[in-house]
Amino acid sequence: MQKPDIQHLLEKYRTGTISPEELALLEAWYLQWQPEDQDISPEELQALKAEVWQSVKPPPARIIKTRSWPRIAIAASLLLLAASAYYLLQQPAQQAKQKQVAASPVHDFKPGGNKALLTLSNGQQIVLTDAKNGKLADQGSVTVNKTANGQLVYGAGTGNAAANMIYNTLATPRGGQYHITLTDGTQVWMNAASSITYPVTFAGNERKVVVNGEVYFEVAPDVNKPFKVTTGNQEVTVLGTRFNVNGYAEDAGISTTLLSGSIKVRNLTSGQSSLLAPGQQASIFKNQAPVHIKTVNAEDAISWKNGYFLFDNQDIGSVMKIMSRWYDVDIEYSNYNRQDRFGGTFSRSANLSEILHNLEQVGPVHFKMQANKIIVTN
Repeated sequence: MQKPDIQHLLEKYRTGTISPEELALLEAWYLQWQPEDQDISPEELQALKAEVWQSVKPPPARIIKTRSWPRIAIAASLLLLAASAYYLLQQPAQQAKQKQVAASPVHDFKPGGNKALLTLSNGQQIVLTDAKNGKLADQGSVTVNKTANGQLVYGAGTGNAAANMIYNTLATPRGGQYHITLTDGTQVWMNAASSITYPVTFAGNERKVVVNGEVYFEVAPDVNKPFKVTTGNQEVTVLGTRFNVNGYAEDAGISTTLLSGSIKVRNLTSGQSSLLAPGQQASIFKNQAPVHIKTVNAEDAISWKNGYFLFDNQDIGSVMKIMSRWYDVDIEYSNYNRQDRFGGTFSRSANLSEILHNLEQVGPVHFKMQANKIIVTN
């Protein structure tokens, strides 16, 4: 197949001037691309894919695309999603409205929001959802504040040893997320059903926190105090960088994705460690010694932080586990074969019924919504 002018088509796609014929050409070329083709290298394809996802961002409150995926190249799949997004966004508003009305069930589940429980070192618990904005507590020389945009901020401390022994824990429930600024300026975003335990101020020659679940860090640089994150049997050491840790206790392993800078990932059980470069992901699996490294589109790992779900050739069990955490709903399976694969981009601000309705349209799966759970069947 002759290679079309991909860069030209991408530019027309971004500006909204691409014709249906050109869109079909772009989509077909990617679907038919094979590793042995000589007109473009795997490296060039990876660069184009990254460029597309940098330029295509989903609207904050709209489902973009869902699709049942055959066994095709992951790179082709991702661009197909981006191209298909353009088509859906051109549909008449009335048609979209009719689909939403048709999908509305008796029971529905609203998306999560800023919800968290702060446990102070003395055992006092503060429900941040209900707490007023402003100062929440004084801990030594450190002031704990809640801002108007629902963020927890710690005022700078003295850094003395006594203050370093004061630890707090911030935990999000299912259906919750939260943003916290530590005393060193490090920014922390927490996904649903996650927690972080940290000192109210950092003393000594390191900064150390413990997390469970999924947490994204933008670490404030400090060459004299490495920042260490412990999750299960993994430890991450950084000086100042951006990375995402996904380590729910019920999952098979821990995945750490580096967006910028450099980090060292160590398996605390085996002692093995690896250095990551930007765009790499480390995985440590339970009862396994190695640290597995692969190249990924790092921005995909923080889609949750940016307000959307990104499913890339995932089985329905993985998809519904994420839905369960964000919408605070239990999942039950009734004679369902979980081998089918799904992909798509969805807004995290959409009601659950909208996402389930779209999944039903593209794959052999059906959902029954009850007052407190979702039943998944063929």
